[in-house]
Amino acid sequence: MPVHREYTTGHAPEVDVHVVTPDRWNDLVQLFERKGPRGGVPIPGHCWCMLWRDEQGPADLRKAALKAIVDQGRYPGLVAYLDGRPVGWVAVAPREDHSRLERSRQYGPTSGDHDVFAVTCFYVDRDVRGTGVASALLDAAIDHARERGAVALDAFPKTNLAPHAQASRRAEENDSWMGRRASYEARGFLAIRDAGARTVMRLTFNPDQTA
Repeated sequence: MPVHREYTTGHAPEVDVHVVTPDRWNDLVQLFERKGPRGGVPIPGHCWCMLWRDEQGPADLRKAALKAIVDQGRYPGLVAYLDGRPVGWVAVAPREDHSRLERSRQYGPTSGDHDVFAVTCFYVDRDVRGTGVASALLDAAIDHARERGAVALDAFPKTNLAPHAQASRRAEENDSWMGRRASYEARGFLAIRDAGARTVMRLTFNPDQTA
């Protein structure tokens, strides 16, 4: 059975992180479709985190595709809560679940890879950004991959932020949807490939290490 973790950061109240299972699907929908001040839904409410999974149809088909993954018990990611309210998401799953990622010349697997997971997306509700939710999600993603038997976890942060992202916190947050390089480095990820706009980084798990 999937487990959950509670993370206390220096900024946020206790962050409760759970694997997205069928009974938590509605929480994920609430997070992805929560309207902003101008009435629009955030980017996840359009893409449904299917970019690397090869479902490129309209939003309703992407949503249905992600729900099917959840209903099959394949655990596409984790959802974070503050005071019972869903406030964040991280996509973390086996590399082979991401067919488009696996075919990529830049981000594809290393020869001989097996049992490698990948972190492919972060989303945090705008009202709680900068409070440590993303850090809690990354820590939980590491724990989850290790507990699911991964030998390593890959990540794909931007190598360098675009000028517009450097000038605006909001733009920087939007540009860091696959995670920040500094956050990965702080947790022991190492760069294994220069992939142009992004760097492929990897955290290799000690087989004797326990969560």
